[in-house]
Amino acid sequence: MLKLRKNKKGFTLVELIVVIAIMAVLAGTVAGVTVSQLNKQTDNANKTQAKKVADTIYEELVQNPDIVANKADLATGASMQEALEEAYGTAITWGAQGTSGGAVGITVDKDGKTYTVTYVGKQSDTKGSVTYTVTSENGVQPGTPIAKA
Repeated sequence: MLKLRKNKKGFTLVELIVVIAIMAVLAGTVAGVTVSQLNKQTDNANKTQAKKVADTIYEELVQNPDIVANKADLATGASMQEALEEAYGTAITWGAQGTSGGAVGITVDKDGKTYTVTYVGKQSDTKGSVTYTVTSENGVQPGTPIAKA
């Protein structure tokens, strides 16, 4: 028969596996919550930045009514794209990427005399997204956010 050891030292393999499994579940839970909170903070910061971009566009429209959309139209006056690049660097995408829902970062679109500033957030649906419509007549107006693709 087997002798029972009086001096039982160390852990059994089963005990070690159970402890490792519990630690893995806890680490997964903490990582998921952390990533979710980071996405919320990133979205909040970028939504604030999108509002600042919309305000900058409105200021440029009020101060310079003859401003043009982008560098391709420089023959008619100063460039809105140059004004935005001067204020925000290259953090802004100029073009129609925002309408597809797959844009990363802040996108500025122009349709006639209306500018649309869009940020598509990292969170699901439209929780982290924001859209502003800017005209010289109506100022900065919030629009319908675009859902993440």
